[in-house]
Amino acid sequence: METTPWMGRDEGPGAIHTRWHHMVYAGRVQKEDDPKGLAIFGFESHEGTIRNQGRPGAAKGPFQIRHALAELAFHGGQIVHDRGNVAVDGHDMEKAQADAADKLAEIIPEHRMTVVLGGGHETTYAAYSGLAASGELNGVKKWGMISFDSHFAVRNTPQPTAVTAVRQVITDEKKAGRDFSCSVVGVSEVSNTRAQFEHARDLELSYLKDEECAECRIQDVLEFVDRQLADLDLVYLSVDMDVLPGYQAPGVSSPSSLGVPMIVLLEAVKRIAQSGKLAIMDVVGAIPEFDLDHRTARAAARLIDQATLTAFGRPAADAADTPEHRELLAERQRALHSQGLS
Repeated sequence: METTPWMGRDEGPGAIHTRWHHMVYAGRVQKEDDPKGLAIFGFESHEGTIRNQGRPGAAKGPFQIRHALAELAFHGGQIVHDRGNVAVDGHDMEKAQADAADKLAEIIPEHRMTVVLGGGHETTYAAYSGLAASGELNGVKKWGMISFDSHFAVRNTPQPTAVTAVRQVITDEKKAGRDFSCSVVGVSEVSNTRAQFEHARDLELSYLKDEECAECRIQDVLEFVDRQLADLDLVYLSVDMDVLPGYQAPGVSSPSSLGVPMIVLLEAVKRIAQSGKLAIMDVVGAIPEFDLDHRTARAAARLIDQATLTAFGRPAADAADTPEHRELLAERQRALHSQGLS
């Protein structure tokens, strides 16, 4: 039985055959002399979805998304560190969010980019709290969050849930007095009541509806993203997998009847990563139990691969098989062997 999601095929020696599972250092801490690489962190929670009367199961999302990533061919130049997970104990979501924030406050400054895997959309508030506590926002003139989601996630309820995360972020940023903007792409009019649209207006959210994000309108989506990015120094990218059409992401709490097509989402993610401002990304809402053919996890992995490849870039052809790169792969294989996984 697999004890790690970071397993996949081996097609031969050398960097030319590299897949994601070759490049991940599970549990290995970033060394001082390492170039700043990519951190992957998981938040195993579906408590927020349960509180919102949705389908549970997203707590298993981080493992499944990692496994989908492991199988992808790796074309980037970054070192990848798996920094583990935080799980909700019972129903104490708030404590788990605080614990995750504490860990992320340490992880984020050590890496050039951090990807947080959910988990329900309550993952976003945990990850944001870690960013806020990390010191990375100090001295930033203006920063923002761009969320791809079929829901605004701005409900005003007595208890935090999966659909209060964006409101919580905005509320905390107002208290902190930082210059902050937030936008949502892919909002479904039939999934958000008039009250939610009024909440979004009151919170000064910019948004695009899913019907405005058809493939034939991809340029409009990219122009919207460009406007959001224009005056930001740092950006947080959040992707709830229910933003995709139900046939592309069936493994979510509430599959979409329309959604934002994968190619549109992929190009928008690429545009954000090209800005050089992307510091943290979360991918949330995947539920393995309902994920036909692992479509949702594979889509999530593809989005992460696109974001990180664009942000870090491809190594030069003559640098893809250097002694340093070969030693990196050899060290990974030794680590797997010592754990009995190869």
